[in-house]
Amino acid sequence: MTDESYSFATARTRLEEIVTQVRKKDTSLEKSLDLLEEGVRLANQCTELIDHADWEAAGGAVSEPGTDASVAGVEAIELKENLGSAEEPTAEVTSDPPVGSD
Repeated sequence: MTDESYSFATARTRLEEIVTQVRKKDTSLEKSLDLLEEGVRLANQCTELIDHADWEAAGGAVSEPGTDASVAGVEAIELKENLGSAEEPTAEVTSDPPVGSD
């Protein structure tokens, strides 16, 4: 991968593609490590985009509407809000003994 800059949506899509490739049984270890390296770079870029969007939302310099920076900022904020509101299901714990354990 080259050191090109992706929009947030493009980077996220590529990260999903990387996950799919790494999960395949026929992906070699070397290829998996290359994909991991690319994924880390993309994740870092997404983090920077989210941080920049947070900075803008807090009153930093505002990008022109419709530019890649403002679109990425909106997408980043939406993703962050969605991730923050997602709750993991929890298993219900009871004190009753298992059935048939007499």
